Amino acid sequence: MNASSSADDGDPAKQLFLRPALSLFIVLALLTFSCNNKDSRKETPALPIIDSTLVRQQQQKAADSIAKAAVLKKKIYITFDDGPNKGTRNVLAAVKEENIPASFFIVGVHIFDSPRQKETWEMLKSDTSIERCNHSYTHAHNRYTSFYEQPGKVVDDFKQAQKTAGFTNSIARMPGRNAWRIDTIDHTDIYESKAAIDSLHQAGFAIMGWDIEWMFDHKTLAVDTATGLLLRRIDNMLAAGKTKTPGHLVLLAHDQAFQKTEDIEKLHYVIQQLKNNPDYELQLASQYPGVKH
Repeated sequence: MNASSSADDGDPAKQLFLRPALSLFIVLALLTFSCNNKDSRKETPALPIIDSTLVRQQQQKAADSIAKAAVLKKKIYITFDDGPNKGTRNVLAAVKEENIPASFFIVGVHIFDSPRQKETWEMLKSDTSIERCNHSYTHAHNRYTSFYEQPGKVVDDFKQAQKTAGFTNSIARMPGRNAWRIDTIDHTDIYESKAAIDSLHQAGFAIMGWDIEWMFDHKTLAVDTATGLLLRRIDNMLAAGKTKTPGHLVLLAHDQAFQKTEDIEKLHYVIQQLKNNPDYELQLASQYPGVKH
């Protein structure tokens, strides 16, 4: 029996048959293992190809949308007259606290009326977040009719204020008059003042009046309490395009009206309502269309 087995194992024909079969079996086994192993692995998804040109186009489109929205915003210019006086520091503090741009129209002689007013002026000069503009040197001594009868003296008065205060812009506001001489805007509220106002404009000043005045009691100096009405007037005037320049509104307030706590609180309220309105943007007087820098 053992001899027969040995004979079979040594049979050359049998060995020739077994070797290829064994090789084929091994190859098939390896292929099967490879396929099963491949199927068991989770294929990693291919990363998307980023189109840099498309990204830049999308970024530019977003930037254009933001810029367009800014252009469409209606512009409001908050201005304060007659400083430095007793209310000026309160106004300045409110403007800084609310972090808004504001323009102060200064009366030259008020700078020297008292040591405190001189200190207030220094505070205004050192603050880079606000703007200082010319509201004459004497404020016509509150005698407007005789003041405007002498055009040459009106020009000299403003030039004295310009030199004394060192204003860095040529924006001026007439005392006691709502007059305009900016670009194509030519408006005189009281005709007898026209010659003097024209002379000042010819001397190089951009004369800015106002669209809405926040009224106050000239005896008690208390500001008008109807803040809701003031804000509605602003909204309505801008919506109707009734301002001197459509889409732009100049608001006039007076420093001396903000001496009491309740009046200062009203100032904060009005500022907050305007600055938080998404349709509005607050700007400096020098940014008004047509003002030459």
